[in-house]
Amino acid sequence: MLNLSRRALLAGAGLLAAGAAGAATPHPQPAPPAAPVIGAALPLSGDLSLIGDECRRGIQLAADAMDQAGGITGKPVALVTADAFSPAQATAAVNGLITAHHAGLVLSAGASSLSFPGSAAAELAQVPFIELNAPAAGITTRGFHFLLRTAPTTVMIGDLAVDTIRRRFSGQKIGLLYNTGATGTAIASAVTAALTAAKVPIQLAIGYPPDVADLIDPVGRLKRAGAGIVLHAAGPSDVMAFFLAMQGQGWKPAVLGCGDGYALRETGATLGPLFDGTLVIAAPFYPPGAAALAQAYERRYGMAPRGPDSLTAYVGAKLVFDTLNSVRGDASKLLDALRGTDIAPGGLANGWGVAFDRDGQNTRSFVALQQWRGATLVPAV
Repeated sequence: MLNLSRRALLAGAGLLAAGAAGAATPHPQPAPPAAPVIGAALPLSGDLSLIGDECRRGIQLAADAMDQAGGITGKPVALVTADAFSPAQATAAVNGLITAHHAGLVLSAGASSLSFPGSAAAELAQVPFIELNAPAAGITTRGFHFLLRTAPTTVMIGDLAVDTIRRRFSGQKIGLLYNTGATGTAIASAVTAALTAAKVPIQLAIGYPPDVADLIDPVGRLKRAGAGIVLHAAGPSDVMAFFLAMQGQGWKPAVLGCGDGYALRETGATLGPLFDGTLVIAAPFYPPGAAALAQAYERRYGMAPRGPDSLTAYVGAKLVFDTLNSVRGDASKLLDALRGTDIAPGGLANGWGVAFDRDGQNTRSFVALQQWRGATLVPAV
């Protein structure tokens, strides 16, 4: 007969009780992961500061909307910005966001000249880099694995420019004036390629450096060449120089403006009647579907939106935030989730959809032909 001591029986009873208590107590659920730090490399000083600040406002509005809906994994969007005011500083800004602030991904907006080095720094660190508005086609043709762009390319700009010229200015002599910075050169290359393919000649093409003092000489040359339509691929501060030079020489051809400077409300307000009727190729400027966002912008910043860059940055950033939330804040899964996203045209606030190609380009983004009328940028008819 088995003989058990009282001590053994008590010990056994204690183990049984502990086991029963353990079985009755549910295992604690793992806490939601912390939302990753999101870096934003933007030109917040220097010549590009107005564009950079407009992009920052769009990103912030996306963060506000996300926070109002519960945040990312239940936590507010953790957004840190860094000033990328030059190509060298863009590299430093991205590296600082990753190393000093431990950003799990980087948003970029402002200019193509900044996106090229910034994306290279993120690629080297193997951190997702999402370009929100820089259009140079070459940004997404370098075989990078950690890069996606939500916005249109200069190829899209060139195609619409040629279509506009053929439909509206057939038979006119064409002048091409462009800033030799990264974006202006890329637009000029795309336009030239598209016009060549369409067998439409360019009467005169003139490039000028980004720090040009005035455009009196190029305007004189275009005037003497008899250009009836001038496509101007401008930087943010070149538009005024071009229009003042035309006014000074008493010459007013049709103008098809490309580049950020042409879509800024400040440009329209400064030039006034001189600017009226100017055609612009740019991302959509707050169409009816973005009316609520325009109101949110005005409530937060006390003014109307200054250009389409804030809307462009908003839709890209909001797409990133929503997708990051869908993968429970795991930045390592973000790029694959974005690549698998399929949103039909019209699904985003500015009318875009989402479908990324193998290079990381959103093929359902687009530019639109718009026109300045009474200091307001509206769809061209």
